[in-house]
Amino acid sequence: MTFSLTLAACSSTIAAHQSTSTAQQIERFYATEPTGALALGTLLREEPLTTKSGSPVTVSDARAYRIVYVSRSADGHQTTSSGMLFVPTSGAPRGGRPLVAWAHPARSPRNVAPSRSPDPLQGMQPWLDEMMSRGWAVVATDYSGLGTPGRQSWLDGTAEANDVVGSVLAAQRDSSVEAGTTWVAWGYSYGGHAVLWTAARASQLAPGLDLVGVAAAAPVAELVQLEGAAGQAWEPSVEKQIPPPQTNVPVLIVQGTNDSVVPASTTAMLRKSWCAQGVPLTVEWIRGATHESVVKVTSSNVVAWLARRLASNGPRTFPNTCSVHDRSTNGKVSSAQ
Repeated sequence: MTFSLTLAACSSTIAAHQSTSTAQQIERFYATEPTGALALGTLLREEPLTTKSGSPVTVSDARAYRIVYVSRSADGHQTTSSGMLFVPTSGAPRGGRPLVAWAHPARSPRNVAPSRSPDPLQGMQPWLDEMMSRGWAVVATDYSGLGTPGRQSWLDGTAEANDVVGSVLAAQRDSSVEAGTTWVAWGYSYGGHAVLWTAARASQLAPGLDLVGVAAAAPVAELVQLEGAAGQAWEPSVEKQIPPPQTNVPVLIVQGTNDSVVPASTTAMLRKSWCAQGVPLTVEWIRGATHESVVKVTSSNVVAWLARRLASNGPRTFPNTCSVHDRSTNGKVSSAQ
């Protein structure tokens, strides 16, 4: 009995030591600071992706990594951002892999960097597996200051676009990804705000890359109208953080009609404004979908829309500007243009 108790105590001590060691290793990874001024998207560190407890994260037919890279704050100061990178195990096509930049929503129960969380893939399935099966690489920013030292710039479109574009440039600089120059962006809720800003700024931040489409689910966009704006730290400049219109990148927005977090009325306002200014915009109204269900309901359709944007055969055409497709959450649906 004494021997058994001693063995159990030793095992418990070893496990606790290993857990502490894993946590320390992960902390050191994220604490990486660049030396000197570096270009946006400079890849600083990369290692296999694990959960917070150190368990490997597996994705079908893909390799998964955590990364740290150089980004910029809204005022141009150098920052670091962490993120995740998923690379298919299949061979890259001629011309390189298409890249998808994923911008995540604020995560509950508290806003935590996905790459440092107990469940890094939260909210990324089934569309992540679909993208891996198509041979696309996916890079997912954590946003500066969320996983790395510093403070996250909450609802700051310029900083968010820097983080998203920086993640793409970091993936580009990893030779094992075999990335091409064509990419798309995909975001949800808070991340929708990030990718809509990315559509407006990508050509300035990465002129050598070709952003061919942006998809956003329930994007936080018409901030003035959103309940809860009053009293927030960003309220005095809230109008400045409404994503600006642009006419060079086609945009798909999927919006649930039963969304109580980002009401459909706010997306309707954005649509009216952007349509009047010539944005190549498609909005899908998802009847009965809530803020929580809209991505699950629409993910396959979003992947198909992005695939059409990435198609290289024949001339690339924009979707019908401001076309609207109604969708029921219970029945067969039509595809976006």
